[in-house]
Amino acid sequence: MADEKNTTEEDVVEEKSEKTEEVKAEETKTEEKAASEPKSDAEENKVFAILAYIGILVLVPILAAPNSKFAKYHANQGLILLIVGVILSIVGALLNLIPVVGWVFMLVMEVIWLVLMILGIVNAAKGEEKPLPIIGNLFTLLK
Repeated sequence: MADEKNTTEEDVVEEKSEKTEEVKAEETKTEEKAASEPKSDAEENKVFAILAYIGILVLVPILAAPNSKFAKYHANQGLILLIVGVILSIVGALLNLIPVVGWVFMLVMEVIWLVLMILGIVNAAKGEEKPLPIIGNLFTLLK
């Protein structure tokens, strides 16, 4: 009787270890499959796309990821934002000759520029290719 109990307990332990090994093998296969699948363009170049909206750092995706459609799209949007920002800064500097008008213009333009920059960064972080409001569809510089 004692031998039957020991045999049964041994069988249960053996079945559990077999199940554990099967589960581990399935997890390993799943991990290998995930590792073998290529990452999407957006996943691989998300950091470059985010950097495109931070002023002169727009050059980073242009130089570091020239073959990425996703990074190039956001570099184009960032470049448009940079150019529009420079133009508005020049206009604001000229308007600063008129005391209050120049200050108000610059404040409003800086807030709009900051909002557009944040929207671009958020779109890039989400992996989306959405144009910036107002200026996003003006022109395409990078093809």
